Amino acid sequence: MLGIGSDIVEVARIRLAVERHGDRFLQRCFRPDEIALAARRGAQGAATLASRWAAKEAFVKALGAAGPVAYRDVEVVHCDGGPAVLRLHGRAAEALRERGGGRVLLSLSHEREVALAVVVLD
Repeated sequence: MLGIGSDIVEVARIRLAVERHGDRFLQRCFRPDEIALAARRGAQGAATLASRWAAKEAFVKALGAAGPVAYRDVEVVHCDGGPAVLRLHGRAAEALRERGGGRVLLSLSHEREVALAVVVLD
């Protein structure tokens, strides 16, 4: 195993960031498909974004000291109705290659107040 990372985030913290900073926050931290999914989920949109934020943080923690990675370079996707997986872009993909990583395993969960993510790099 190359690394493991976890993160837990308050849904209200992400909701407040969206209310205060709107599109500027969303565009800086999330990919278009992540933003669209949150919008489709209506009242649950903040929890959707919070779990994705936690996944981005967990990935960076699992990666360790590999230089700065933009949150937007780490994308949570669902392939063919299966479990959520990370799709890496730009510096995130580069940093994983530099560390010799291959598989990226992801687990997401959220409740009313908190979202949790665990990432394992293999």
